[in-house]
Amino acid sequence: MATKKKERKPMDKPLELEVSDFGPIVRAKIDLRPLTVFVGPSNTGKSYLAILIYALHKFFRDFPLGARRYIPRRTRGMHGPAEGVQQVREWARSVLRDRAALLNEHVHVPAGVAHSIWQTVSDHRRLEWLDTVERIFGVAHRDLTRYSASKSTNIIVRSRPTHTPDFQPLECHFGLSSISAFSIRYPDSPMLLDGAGLAANSAMLRFFTDDLSAAKLSNFAAHEIVSHIAGLAITPLVDPLNARAYYLPADRTGIMHAHQVVVSSLIRSAARAGFRDEAPLGTLSGVLADFLEQLVELNDMRRGVNSGAQLAEKIERSMLFGKIHADESVVNYPFFTYQPSDWKRDLPLMNTSSMVSELAPVVLYLRHVVQPGNTLIIEEPEAHLHPGMQREFTRQIAAMIHAGIRVVITTHSEWVLEELANLVYLSTLPKEQAHRIDESAPALTLDQVGVWLFEPKNRPRGSVVREIPLDKEIGSFDSGFTEVSRLLYNTWAEIANQAQEDIG
Repeated sequence: MATKKKERKPMDKPLELEVSDFGPIVRAKIDLRPLTVFVGPSNTGKSYLAILIYALHKFFRDFPLGARRYIPRRTRGMHGPAEGVQQVREWARSVLRDRAALLNEHVHVPAGVAHSIWQTVSDHRRLEWLDTVERIFGVAHRDLTRYSASKSTNIIVRSRPTHTPDFQPLECHFGLSSISAFSIRYPDSPMLLDGAGLAANSAMLRFFTDDLSAAKLSNFAAHEIVSHIAGLAITPLVDPLNARAYYLPADRTGIMHAHQVVVSSLIRSAARAGFRDEAPLGTLSGVLADFLEQLVELNDMRRGVNSGAQLAEKIERSMLFGKIHADESVVNYPFFTYQPSDWKRDLPLMNTSSMVSELAPVVLYLRHVVQPGNTLIIEEPEAHLHPGMQREFTRQIAAMIHAGIRVVITTHSEWVLEELANLVYLSTLPKEQAHRIDESAPALTLDQVGVWLFEPKNRPRGSVVREIPLDKEIGSFDSGFTEVSRLLYNTWAEIANQAQEDIG
């Protein structure tokens, strides 16, 4: 008798990201799910969108401005409050009349107060967004705009909170010009704050009680208050972009081999900065600079115990058949080695196979850096892997999702998509039946996975991004790989037919 499948509670609606006229991308609209997969031909914008997600993480990570900047006593006796802060002061006093209100699940902010908060934080963060984009991409922000009739890039982060069905979407609008860099399209309905989080923020309570009751408030302090309250409101609404993200770029093998040489060269160049005849150094993108910096800092990170250590050990055991070590040199600089399971000595990473050095940063990040709730972005996880290992690595990525780590990947691999399809299809079976097929498979549900195809178009020239559903007929997500297989087979058939005719 078949076991009745237990109904699964659907997840909260994911955060939406909408992009137009950005790099090679004409338009894209995606959901950020626990596993987000980008697939499609080369030069269609997969990496552009992945790096944009990384930039948004960087922007929203420290969104509550002023959380550690203000000193309440310094603000007294200075010139008057900024426009709109009076409403915030009155609202804060009303909330503080009943401290118990701060312990409720949510605190409602009146629409007029919310308007002041949204406007103030929009004005405060415009240039910071452009600085973030230029650092992460390593180019001027205007160079990222795709040529079009509008000649402007539009990026929208849209949140639809499910805990209040009547709450209108919150939209954060981004551009790549100083005029349209960042703004918040606030809903007409009241804003919600996490009351427990606000109550736990002792600095905010002290600020309210000490300074909002003072006769005068400086413009600087007023902006700090409003920005911080906005951060408390927006941060949960842009989840998961409010969490840390880590980007593992393509060509990890080359970077892992060369990072010591790169850093040594930078140190030598910095020591000779006074010599005018030195050639100028090239500029690193923020993605590459962050990756190199995190490798350097592994000496400090590796002293702690990370919850991803078991995931790292699984990859070592099932794929590498050995251990990845980050050892400290005499100058406090890490060097990376690999010890095969049946060897007594370590090998320098540059003397190992490309598969080992490709997976080494994944192992190191899981063991020392990445925590549940973080996002790990991996370009081309299939690089330098045999199809069998591509299948196994896909399973390890699924295990990361089960551990609470969010993952974004860009891929060209049919094997990755087919194994991912198997894991998703497996989740539709009752648990007992799924275990009979493969007890160790980390099945993923459809609401945990989103696969997005970047399709090149001629008019207008560029790529359009659409979601690919799971195709149960072909046993995969239809990314166009089957068309390539068909063309190859047809060519083979033509050659075979011609060969038969020549023989005849």
